[in-house]
Formats: sequence, C-alpha cells, structure tokens
Amino acid sequence: LGGVEGIDFEKAYGTYHALEAESYTGNLVTNIFAGGTINTERAVLTGYADQWNYRENTNSYAWYLGDQGYAVEGSHPSYDWFYNRKNVNRYLGLPTYYFYENRYQDLWSQGLAPDSVLLPEIFRLYEANRDGEGRPYFSFNVTYQGHGPYSTEEVWRGEHFTDGRYSPETANIVDNYLGSVMDTAEQLRLLMDRFRAEERPVVLAVFGDHQPWLGDGNSAYHELGVNLDTATEEGFYHYYSTRYLLWANDAAKAVLGSDFTGEGPTISPCYLMNLLFEQCGWEGPAFMQAMEDYRAVFPVVTTNDAYVVDGVFTDEIPKERKELFQDFLCLQHYWRNEFIQESVE
Repeated sequence: LGGVEGIDFEKAYGTYHALEAESYTGNLVTNIFAGGTINTERAVLTGYADQWNYRENTNSYAWYLGDQGYAVEGSHPSYDWFYNRKNVNRYLGLPTYYFYENRYQDLWSQGLAPDSVLLPEIFRLYEANRDGEGRPYFSFNVTYQGHGPYSTEEVWRGEHFTDGRYSPETANIVDNYLGSVMDTAEQLRLLMDRFRAEERPVVLAVFGDHQPWLGDGNSAYHELGVNLDTATEEGFYHYYSTRYLLWANDAAKAVLGSDFTGEGPTISPCYLMNLLFEQCGWEGPAFMQAMEDYRAVFPVVTTNDAYVVDGVFTDEIPKERKELFQDFLCLQHYWRNEFIQESVE
C-alpha cells in the first residue's frame, strides 16, 4: 500500500521499519493472495517452488536440521486439522507441534490466541530447551492474528490510520489490518529484545505468507487506487510480494561473522532458507547447494506464469533457459520423492 495518500503508514509500520533497519531484508514473491498460507510456509520448509498434498515423509530443511542434532518444533495457535497441519508437519520433519488443541486453548480463553500470547510462548519454548537438554534449536512458527477478513463495520483495536477521505467500509478494513500490523510489530520487537539479551546465538527469520484480504472483490484496494493488474509487472508484485527479515543477536553475529544487515534480493519462498544459510555461512544439504545455482538464474519461480530470469521479469522461460529450468524441476522432483532422512528423535 506504500504511496497511497491519506493513510498514516509510519504509525503502523514504524516499529517494523526499525527492526528492518537492523536486519537483512528483502521481498518475497509468493504464489498466493489473501489466503493459502501453507503454500508459502511449506515452500520455505521444503525448498520446493510448487506444493502438493503431502501423505508421507518428504525431504525438508526441518528433517536436515533434526539430523544435525537440532531440537525441532513449532507453534500455530489455530486448529490442528486446518490444512492437515497435524499430519503434514510431521511428514515435513516437525515431530512436535503446538496447536490450539494441545496448548493454546489453555493459554487464551477467547478463541484463537493473538500474537501477544503466541510470541512470548515461542520464547518460553526456546527457554525450555535452553534450560533443559540445551540442544541447538529450530522453531518454525505460524501466526494467526493478522489474517483476514477484517470487519467493515467497526475497528477492533481502536487504532485509526486513515484520514476520512475513504468510505467507512474501506477505512474500517484498513484500520483493522494496520492495527494488527502495528501490534504484531510491537510483539516482534519485544521478542527480539528478549533474544537480544541472550548469551546463546539466536537467528530469526520472519516472513509474510501473502498480501491481505482487503474487501470482497478487492474493494479496498480498488478504492485506494492500488494496481493489482497481474498482467503488469507492477500489479503482479503488488499482488504477490511480501517482505522477509533475517535478524541475529550479537552472540550470533560474533560466532557467524556476519552483521545480518542490508537489502537482500527479491526471491521466491523456496529460496529463503538458502539466504538464511548464506548469512550464517553454512553450506547446507546438497539439494540446497544445487538450488544456489538455480537461484542465480531463476530467483523468482511462481505457479502463476511469472518468473524472473537473468534479472528480467517474464511470463515464460526464455528458450535458451528452458533446458536449465527443466533441470531445476527435475531436482525438485527428485528430492521430494527420494526421502533420504532416516529419523528424527
């Protein structure tokens, strides 16, 4: 929504922008809009550009980290049956996962837990591992608070960001969305401050799964004058781009020899773990190393007939790159179908 007049974006995003200023950040080009969260989250976990119906153990970076001795778990304060996360998360190497049913209903009695409950709980789970077994720790978490739809009739949090020039319905939608953004950023700041004080190295990867629902038929986007014409490069990026943020505390920077700051490349979610490992100075599994060669040529690969190839936005793979792109697809197919991880405790 940047550039739209009549909205106090800095009030909503000021805290998040401050966090970006001390992080390595960039744009993430997703396959989805206003819903379908699992597409992005599973692309990050697996490194696969396209997703499918997982019914058995499938290679992922969670399995890899578990094999390296990491304790692997995570949280999502929604229902375990939604998107079949209860089963699929285990297939993707997350043997312990906390949902509404097995944790968050006991922490929040008013429905699905907001970020003011989830993010502190993420830290408590980290503490339990730190003070218990003390193993390296990988926690993969998905929030729920910011998901639409947003009320067109009232402003839930009482925060206003619009100046009165838009219809009440659009103003309410935008105020509700940005109110959630502002609160999430504050909860993230508090979490980072707790990790900042840790003597153990801590690295965080934060990313958006998709752009928000803003009215039926994208009514608020249209009233705000936002170009969502996916036939144009600008409209496509407006429709599918989110942000990612890679952050490290001082202990991690010292150990890894990286300052974790600056503007990173625009990529598809399947490459986000590549960037994380790159910032950490790690090679990662053979699949990730091979993906680096493809990332240099195809940094954006979508399921919506849009790509970035050799730095150029295009709706098809150029003839001279089709053989290499077929190799990319074959690599993805092989790693998906040849499960090589033996076990995770």
